[in-house]
Amino acid sequence: MKILITGINGQVGHALMRELTEHELIGLARQDCDLINLDQIKNVIDQHQPELIINPAAYTKVDQAEDEPELAFQINRDAPKVMAEKAREYNIPFIHFSTDYVFDGEKEGGYKESDQANPLAVYGQSKLAGEEAIQEIGGQFYIFRTSRVYSNIGHNFYLTMKRLSQERDELKVVSDQESVPTSNLFIAEQMQKIIPQLYENNIGIYHLVPDGQCSWYEFTKVIISKANPSFNIDNCHPILTHELPIKASRPLNSCLNNQKVKKTFMLKFRDWQKELNKAIDET
Repeated sequence: MKILITGINGQVGHALMRELTEHELIGLARQDCDLINLDQIKNVIDQHQPELIINPAAYTKVDQAEDEPELAFQINRDAPKVMAEKAREYNIPFIHFSTDYVFDGEKEGGYKESDQANPLAVYGQSKLAGEEAIQEIGGQFYIFRTSRVYSNIGHNFYLTMKRLSQERDELKVVSDQESVPTSNLFIAEQMQKIIPQLYENNIGIYHLVPDGQCSWYEFTKVIISKANPSFNIDNCHPILTHELPIKASRPLNSCLNNQKVKKTFMLKFRDWQKELNKAIDET
């Protein structure tokens, strides 16, 4: 299958390029296709005539989005809308990735795909607007919400905590935000299994995360214990969200229920700690 993938220098795009090697891959970085240039997106798709479009590219700077909402909406709403339009024009499937931050965190337990979205900040609002635009276009679309994506490349929480544990003797980490850490390798591996099962009768939104959940604090302790065991874990201290000087509000609970994606595509997941072990082994 001829697959066009955006954002190949990002975490998910990078992993997809590595994992989906049995397909003919057209990988696009920002210099190949700038997502704020809608005409360029159309032209690139027309030029390559793919059989599937996958869009992991996104604006993901949660706090900075509060200062530049227009850019966030251009990349997270307008660009995927154009891709969805082109996918429908060519009658091909379109895979798009979204976020747990479309929810407000008021629910107890994991959010299902059918639960009401209510993002607290610009980043989540822009991602939800992208979801809604894709659904409005219709066609053969698949929106995969994921959460706390990390990897061994780029800028992410896993690499930051790993580095800080080597630079500092003491760490303070938020303990009252619960979600599911998800490695880019996990996402790419599941995509490899899902792509052959893309049928018109299973379009829609799915939550693609491993099993389990944890706070940022719990995630940090596991990261350090495995990636930097020389750090004294007693010097990693929990703090609350309100103690942090951040611009954007975050949901306190953004855990995603993954039962629908497992049932629909006949998948079996491991818990997030085992996925973290795999990511560390890849280092």
